[in-house]
Amino acid sequence: MKFCQQVSKWASRSILLLFVGCTLLTQSALAEPKGLGAKDATLTGERPGVGGKPTIINIGVHLFDVDDIDDARQRFSADVLIDISWNDPRLALPKRKHEGLYRTVAIDDIWSPRGLVVNDRGLKRNLPRIVEIDDLGNVRLQQRLFGELALDLNFQEFPFDVQYLPIDIVSYRESIDEMQFVFNEKMSGYEELFSVEGWQLQVLEPKIGEYKTPSSRVAYPRFTYVIGATRDTQFYVLTVFLPMTFIMLMAWSVFWLQPDIIPARISISTAAIFSFIAFGFSIRSNLPEVSYMTRADTFVMGCTFLVFIALAVAVSGSRLANSDRMDMALRVNSIARWAYIFLFLITALTALYI
Repeated sequence: MKFCQQVSKWASRSILLLFVGCTLLTQSALAEPKGLGAKDATLTGERPGVGGKPTIINIGVHLFDVDDIDDARQRFSADVLIDISWNDPRLALPKRKHEGLYRTVAIDDIWSPRGLVVNDRGLKRNLPRIVEIDDLGNVRLQQRLFGELALDLNFQEFPFDVQYLPIDIVSYRESIDEMQFVFNEKMSGYEELFSVEGWQLQVLEPKIGEYKTPSSRVAYPRFTYVIGATRDTQFYVLTVFLPMTFIMLMAWSVFWLQPDIIPARISISTAAIFSFIAFGFSIRSNLPEVSYMTRADTFVMGCTFLVFIALAVAVSGSRLANSDRMDMALRVNSIARWAYIFLFLITALTALYI
């Protein structure tokens, strides 16, 4: 009897252990993929398909607005939505669990293409640091960025210049042999109107290349979103070039006065010189301290030089008139009258077109 009781207890315990083991195996089989709950070293540390082909990272950019371009500080302010997507098979669900829904996961809990905006000068993030994952392991990350970015302006053609506003994204985690950027045109776009005044903007074809640091030979993938900005020259024509042309005509009037009218001729020439100096300072105050001359500088300097010549001719003509050589003074005045206009036209064409 006792032997039968012991056999019965052993059998009951064996059945209980078997039931617990089956339950644990079932739960393990139905568990979520690694990396969706707690951090997993494999998912956060290694890219998908490590050792194989480069991981393809699709990047889309939607430009909401550009509200300022600061010439002196070489900065521009933009508001953009960055859309980044890739496939990670390790995050795919078994077919029996496909529901067509997206899972929301913190970006630090999975592997992601760590990147930075190289010309960031104060960008702010407006969306949480999360990703969406579908049943097949397709991952999508969206982030809205707004703030200042740096740019390298070339003012040689100012104010008839065309500038390029870049949003330069570089991945610092994987090299170009491990990861590649691809432009996602479907997830990109831009608004029709922008807040910035004095510029005409146009979104250009993005550039995909590589980035190398001076201290490293490793090439990292690089994606550059480029905005072309054409300066509106009408403002400068109406407020700079047209008034300066009137000042040049004012200085031209000295050649229509008699050589012996000294005070009026000297006053007109000196007033024109001071006006051009003031215009030169006003133009340069809105630009950085560059070492080369812009087209506006060429126009101002050329006009200032002509006005100095007009002053010199006025002084020499007055001396000739006071020396009883009025005929020669009138002849010099007549020649300078048309030479002045001819040289002004050459100066204007050189500064504006050549």
